[in-house]
Amino acid sequence: MIPLPFDPFDPPVLSPPKMLWRPFLLSPLEAGFERRGFASSSQERTAQLETIGKAFIEGYNKGLLARDPAEVRQASMDVDPFFRGFAVEGSAMGVAVHDALSLRRPVLPELLAEFDPDYTYLAHVGCGWAMARLPWRRGPILKALDPLLRWLAFDGMGFHDTYFKPRRVLSLWRRVGSGYAARAYDQGVGRALWFTCGGSVEDAVRTIQRFPLTRQRDLWAGLGLAMAYAGCGGRSDFRIALAAAELNRCHFAQGIAFACEARARAGVPPPAANLAAMTVCEMSALELSERVRVSREDLSRGDRDIPDYEVWRSRTSSSLTVSRLEAAE
Repeated sequence: MIPLPFDPFDPPVLSPPKMLWRPFLLSPLEAGFERRGFASSSQERTAQLETIGKAFIEGYNKGLLARDPAEVRQASMDVDPFFRGFAVEGSAMGVAVHDALSLRRPVLPELLAEFDPDYTYLAHVGCGWAMARLPWRRGPILKALDPLLRWLAFDGMGFHDTYFKPRRVLSLWRRVGSGYAARAYDQGVGRALWFTCGGSVEDAVRTIQRFPLTRQRDLWAGLGLAMAYAGCGGRSDFRIALAAAELNRCHFAQGIAFACEARARAGVPPPAANLAAMTVCEMSALELSERVRVSREDLSRGDRDIPDYEVWRSRTSSSLTVSRLEAAE
């Protein structure tokens, strides 16, 4: 539902043509844990996770108002590298929303091309936020996405719904109820749990365990990705998660591997990604990202029951089996 409600804030100075978009701007206050009703495990973790939300909102606002992808790219360069991916994610949502509510030619395909070298995964996830807010635009948005990575948009939908409607999602409601899209959606739900639980791995584990067993593998993958990409967790957090994941350890490790690949694609992975990789898989984030890239080779991209994206994930998790078990002991 657009526009989103928000508290008054000092918006950017807008030219007359852009004044029409002022009702659709988001306030940074929307990222506040108190506003969202999220738990807080510590002031430090809350501050970092809130900063991530604010980076997303800043990216969304700039994407909504941008004239072209080059302007979005330039704006992203002003964001701290650790938080830049979240800003790009928000920018993709903003551009997709602008495309849907204006008569201009679609800019989203150009934006995806602009960020293909370094932030393609985050941009695809951001498109899912727009799909959640503008369900009637799902078809046109999906059409603009890479055939392999289009499932990340459903991941974005899952994150969006959990972030904004945690009680509803945690009561087992799911916007997408069948097919592989439902699994991708749950991966986004798992990612969002790191935020809704305030960076508490114990709370995240207990929350996952309340879901049906058939959904837990994807929730674990999402949690692993969020812990490795967003940071905040320590070595003990990853060990607690590994012990609790039990038969889903490989899915937790796969999420961490994909986070390391996303970080590596954008530059040198930060210490948080290396900590996750070394603790869970006993290799560096760069080594882990290389496993992900090798697993992506020779995918058929054909019409079959199992999407290539899931084949890619399965290959990755299988390649980490031995390291995973050793890390858990």
